[in-house]
Amino acid sequence: MNLSRVAGGLLIVCAVFLMFANFFATANPGAIDENLPYLPPEGIHFKSPTGQLHLRPFILRYRPVNGQFAKYAEADEKIVPLYFFVRTNTQSEPGGRPAWVLRLCGINGEYPGDSPHFLGTDEFGRDVWSRLLYGGRTTVAIGFVAALIASLLAVIFGLVAGLLRGWVDTLIMRLVETMISVPWFYLLLAVRAMLPLRAGPWATLATSTLLLALIGWARPARILRGAAIEARQHAYVTMAQASGASLWHLVQWHILPDLAPQAITQFTVLLPQFIASEIALSYFGLGVEEPLVSWGGMLAAAQHLSSIVEYPWLMSPLWAMIPLFFAVHVLADRYGCKPTPTMPSFSFE
Repeated sequence: MNLSRVAGGLLIVCAVFLMFANFFATANPGAIDENLPYLPPEGIHFKSPTGQLHLRPFILRYRPVNGQFAKYAEADEKIVPLYFFVRTNTQSEPGGRPAWVLRLCGINGEYPGDSPHFLGTDEFGRDVWSRLLYGGRTTVAIGFVAALIASLLAVIFGLVAGLLRGWVDTLIMRLVETMISVPWFYLLLAVRAMLPLRAGPWATLATSTLLLALIGWARPARILRGAAIEARQHAYVTMAQASGASLWHLVQWHILPDLAPQAITQFTVLLPQFIASEIALSYFGLGVEEPLVSWGGMLAAAQHLSSIVEYPWLMSPLWAMIPLFFAVHVLADRYGCKPTPTMPSFSFE
């Protein structure tokens, strides 16, 4: 089995689920059901407890125990059939008009609860499966945009330092070395903590993205600076320069194509790092805020060991991260451009 194909397939599946979270989710991620806190996951069945087979898949709904918080009895024999391609009313828009969303599957409104809970619910009775999809879309989007901005900044500063050399190169490299010497994750926490904590969910999302990009560009810039110096020394670049080609022509047609594999590799390295950083920020309450959902915010509900032991489905974002990071690293190792031992040293002189 080709490992790179498996990784590519995992990435495609993750991308489809996250991009179409509205379709694959079973409920509104912010919908609270105070009657179903910490509901265990409801599995999909084809065989009823009495041994009867059904062509239509169904779930067995747990029954809350009266007078006890988050305690449920075993599912009774009443099956709850699943229906596909259902339209659900998630919430009311301004003016009283219903907001209809097409879901892949759902249940009939005559049954208790308005949606199946394949991964259970959290402490507020919110559907974990739906929050996993919506939160993954938010977290991955922040990591993707931040990695893209950081890679572009690294290309710009690496090109300028590698081509102009002299005092410009020295200044940029001193700045890069200074930023690399500082533990960037603690710097990220410190800078984010100094900003307003209640600036609104969208402002917080944009702030977290920019902070990740501004702090994470330094190390890739140093690598791309070395690649730019090496590309500048190629024979065809020297010949083009001797023929009267301008610096912009050299950059556009000769140097940037050589830097593209290195830049893509740095992007794939930064992507999982920034996703993990966003999760850490939201876990400590400094990242994405409600009503937006993120994987870090979901994991914050499982900070205590007792919660992990009693409600292990709250750790679902952690299990979703593993195949995602695995796929990114496998593809980066398979198609990425690795530095060679002949690459120029990063001296400042």
